[in-house]
Amino acid sequence: MNRENWPGNNRSLRIVRYRWNLDNLDVRRSIRFALVAKKLEKTFERTAPPLSRRILNHVPDTLVTAGSALLELVLPPVCRLCSAPVGVGKDFCGNCDVALNLSAGAMVSGCRRCGMPGSMATSVRPTSSPESTYTGEPTSTDDRGPENVDLLPCPSCRSSGHEFDGVVALWSYQGRVTDAVIAAKYVHNAPLADAMGRRLGQRVQCDLNQVPADCVTYVPSHLTRQLTRGGNGNLAIAETVARVIGRPCGSLLRVNRRIDKQAWLDDEAREINVRGAFSARKSYALPRSPRITNRHILVVDDVLTTGATANEVARVLKQSGAAGVTLAVVARAVRRS
Repeated sequence: MNRENWPGNNRSLRIVRYRWNLDNLDVRRSIRFALVAKKLEKTFERTAPPLSRRILNHVPDTLVTAGSALLELVLPPVCRLCSAPVGVGKDFCGNCDVALNLSAGAMVSGCRRCGMPGSMATSVRPTSSPESTYTGEPTSTDDRGPENVDLLPCPSCRSSGHEFDGVVALWSYQGRVTDAVIAAKYVHNAPLADAMGRRLGQRVQCDLNQVPADCVTYVPSHLTRQLTRGGNGNLAIAETVARVIGRPCGSLLRVNRRIDKQAWLDDEAREINVRGAFSARKSYALPRSPRITNRHILVVDDVLTTGATANEVARVLKQSGAAGVTLAVVARAVRRS
């Protein structure tokens, strides 16, 4: 090896030391600049008059307001469903809003166990002692709560065993609601999913004293279906619901295999189609996920028909340690006899 290129040569050591000093020169300059900026900021806070500080604090809010006004001028608000012009702060036009809310009253008075409209489940207070007998008189709505309510099954769900504990349904799956639910499955209609999630979140918010929810999750979809739709529309709805009710939202479930479209199958085939299709996301350090164990999970989905998917999802969550599972759906399908 040439002696001039030997790593121990003094010339090589000087070159390495020089390059190290150049690399650290920028670091020292950045640190010095940050210290000077911090000192100037403290000096301004101490010496600037209160009025100047208040004006500067409101500058970002003013810019946001001006930007929103400019955006509304360039891109005026439209209905999330039919794209008709609407007023500022409105999600739907008058015609779509009326069409969507036609079944809202019936869903509020529907069965809290299966969500079927026109099938009100009876709420009764459990007896205070083993010797006392049930009188058959329902308690008032002011006394209802998760610790003192027993829901007698309605005629629609009396013969079928559900794995989930309750259903909060916003609308009935018919007419304009069907168009909205199908459109919200595609990610390019995310504003529509956000609007429906806000309505559903407000509906859940009214029932939080009867529907305890520690966290919010959603029904996942297979990767191939997400590729065709651009993503999972249930995720956007669930995130909005969680934001409205003030609960964390997370992905607690995964899809194990591809699932055929449930709309093409009969009741028995739907149960077979989703059997074993979902599993809970587990923690690597613990046998059960702490996000599921001993928690009441609010599962968000777009539509509830026979309940096959909901039962499978609730079964998986309860096997993973969930204390309870409640469904929050945008629409509940009603079968006409």
